[in-house]
Amino acid sequence: MRQVAKKRPVEVAWKLFSLAEINKNREMDEAHRISHAKGRRMERMLLAARREGGNDALERLYMAIGDAHHGRKVDLNDEAVVAECLQRAGLPPTLYSDALEDESTEADLLKEHEDSVSRLHAFGVPTLALEGSDIGVFGPVIEPIPSGDEALELWDHTLWMLKSPAVFEFKREGRPKLSPQPAID
Repeated sequence: MRQVAKKRPVEVAWKLFSLAEINKNREMDEAHRISHAKGRRMERMLLAARREGGNDALERLYMAIGDAHHGRKVDLNDEAVVAECLQRAGLPPTLYSDALEDESTEADLLKEHEDSVSRLHAFGVPTLALEGSDIGVFGPVIEPIPSGDEALELWDHTLWMLKSPAVFEFKREGRPKLSPQPAID
C-alpha cells in the first residue's frame, strides 16, 4: 500500500481482526492453536502500538512482524524476535509485555473484531473497506506482492469492487499452480 499511496489518494486506517476469535469454536490441531495464540498476542501488541503512536506506529510494527514471520521466517514466540520487531518499529521494548499485562488490550481487540464482523461481515484477513462504508471485501491475497504499475492496477480493481455494492463474491479456491512460461523460439 505504501507504493500505491504515493500515486493514489489512499490512507490506511488499520483495524484489528482476530482469526483466533473467528475460529474459537472450531476444532483445530495443535499447530493451529499455537498459531492463533501467537496471533492473539501480536494483535494485542499492535493495539498497544496504536495507543502509543497512532496508526503509523501500528503500521510500522505490523510491517516488522510481517517481515519477521513471512520474510525471514523467524519464530514470533521468541521474545528476542518480538523485541527486534519493536525496535525496528521505533517502539518501546516493554510494549509487548505491557500489552499482555493490560487486560484492556484484550477487551479492545474483541470490540474491534466484533465491529468488523457485524458491520463488514468480515470472516478473514485481509478485509478491506472504504471509510464510511459497510461494504467489506476479503482479499486480495496475493503472492508475490506486486510493485509499480502492477500494484496500482491491483488497487484500482480492488477499489472498483469496494465501491460496487453489487459485487458480493469473487474467489478462487487455493493457490493455482503456476507453470514456467514456455520458451519462445
